[in-house]
Amino acid sequence: MTQKIKHGLLAVAAAAFSGAAFADTDPGVAAITALSATAQTYITAAFGVAVLVAGGFWGIRMMKKAFSKAG
Repeated sequence: MTQKIKHGLLAVAAAAFSGAAFADTDPGVAAITALSATAQTYITAAFGVAVLVAGGFWGIRMMKKAFSKAG
């Protein structure tokens, strides 16, 4: 490895370590972590609704094509 790569990796490791140490005492991170189960439920529900809506539009488009060919 070149010296620049080694210095870059060392800098990234130091930044990650200091960021993790800061996040451990941050009340905002603690609040987000506490709400993660609820947030995951909401995200899953929103994704399910988005899939249903997209499927509905796809189904309507397919029915229009089928009816236009039949009539």
